Amino acid sequence: MATPQDQQLVEQWRSIQNTYFRTAGAIDRALEARFSIGLTEFEILDLVADSTDAACRMKQLGERTPMTQSAMSKVVDRLEKAGLIARRSCEDDRRSLFLELTDAGRALHGEAAVEHRALLKENLDEGPPAVHP
Repeated sequence: MATPQDQQLVEQWRSIQNTYFRTAGAIDRALEARFSIGLTEFEILDLVADSTDAACRMKQLGERTPMTQSAMSKVVDRLEKAGLIARRSCEDDRRSLFLELTDAGRALHGEAAVEHRALLKENLDEGPPAVHP
């Protein structure tokens, strides 16, 4: 039999899950409909865009996302094939790869980030829902 404290923890966990799945689903649907990318692809674009260096090391990206190395590589492959990210070798360390947003990736990220942030605000803030075209 669960204690009241255990029940409270379970309810807290379920609330966090509910918020995450509701928010992730809303963002994923909107990004797919408006920009033909999913939340996973957007998150990679966003992390590369947020990099303080001109280019983001693939290793740094792996440290900032909960994705496995394999899953992340597949997403980067799709983004590269779509012309949104470019990979290049590191001159100092041939084992390292740098990622950069292409002009198309930068433009798409800029537009998609507005939608992403609006949906985060709508789903995570207590304020009124945002209106989406």
